[in-house]
Amino acid sequence: MVALLPALTVKTWRDHWRALLGWSAGLAALSAMELSVYPSVRSTAAGAGQFVNSLPEALKTMFRMSDYTSGPGFIGAELFSFTIPLVFIAVGTSFGSGATALEEERGTADLLLTLPITRSRVLLEKLVALLSDMLVLGLLLWLVLLVGVHAAGMSDVGGGGLAVASLSSVLLGWVYAGVGLLVGAWSGKRSIAVGTAVTLAIAAFVLYSLGPLVHGLRPWLRVTPFQWAFGNDPLRNGLSVGYLALLLATSVVFFGLSVLAFNRRDITA
Repeated sequence: MVALLPALTVKTWRDHWRALLGWSAGLAALSAMELSVYPSVRSTAAGAGQFVNSLPEALKTMFRMSDYTSGPGFIGAELFSFTIPLVFIAVGTSFGSGATALEEERGTADLLLTLPITRSRVLLEKLVALLSDMLVLGLLLWLVLLVGVHAAGMSDVGGGGLAVASLSSVLLGWVYAGVGLLVGAWSGKRSIAVGTAVTLAIAAFVLYSLGPLVHGLRPWLRVTPFQWAFGNDPLRNGLSVGYLALLLATSVVFFGLSVLAFNRRDITA
């Protein structure tokens, strides 16, 4: 089966597997650790609710801490408000920015481009590996959460909501993988690609966090990928086709522009 897959896709999987293993272990451990706390939160719901209510309104809004003692409220605040999106953005940015820029920085781009395939195919085969890696990470996250909520007694959290939240995290990561891939293909510099993707991600998170608090920023919420990924509260409300389509379409646009940039780039390495 593996022999039938494109050689560059297989090579990229081999290049990524150690990093992917590390990210997977970290994500699983982080999720399990957070979920292990929930039984104590539930057993002291009155005190925990009183503590959360005493926090500044801005802090509660930024980290989506309403209904903190319920299963969806706890997971939404502790995992999907910041931590898990950050992990998927980091993985996407790392893999996307390195897809072509790392080859240039290592001086292997010339060798890569002597292969009897077009530049577009080179990029697309690497892209297949990148996207499938992140899907695997999202599947792992869903399985860990599925087992974890059962162990923590979160009967009010459904597998469907967890699946949509996990998929939203993957698609959010794809958007910033696309940014890293595009800037890396255009500049040939991984540092510039990482810096651009991270800066845009931070700006989007700040906008998503402050949008509900600042009247002037509220209209701009609709253009931030964080809103598309989690604005519909997928743990409670499930799938939002429109928001997920926006994430997917934005990713596809960045991937398409990356192919154009890589085809036009004068690679001298």
